[in-house]
Amino acid sequence: MKYLLLLTILLSGCSNYPLQTNLDKNNFTEYFSISGVEYYTASTLQNHHVEQLGLVEGESCQSAENLPPAEQQQAKIATKRKAAALNANGIIIRSCIAPPASKACLSSYVCYGDAIKVTPLTRSNNDSE
Repeated sequence: MKYLLLLTILLSGCSNYPLQTNLDKNNFTEYFSISGVEYYTASTLQNHHVEQLGLVEGESCQSAENLPPAEQQQAKIATKRKAAALNANGIIIRSCIAPPASKACLSSYVCYGDAIKVTPLTRSNNDSE
């Protein structure tokens, strides 16, 4: 019982202490923005209306030897993030390349794609006759 009372007094003394954090709502919004963007291929879009929003590219770069090597998947995610910034809900990855090492990147991947807005086609009553 004494310990519970002591703990309560200690915790109540910290109740006026302002909480500061490096968490930012905009960082969360940007990080999770890619969850609404799906990967597509041209063949999977046959029954959809597709609006082209723009070309996007993303890069994964290993800038120092003590950092992990560049990954193609990270370049795809960076491309997807740029598509999300264009309010796309889909992306078609056109190509990914691994350029030669440079002063800026010991290893790197760059992916290129199309940011798209995808909506399913709806059948009208005239189509069923």
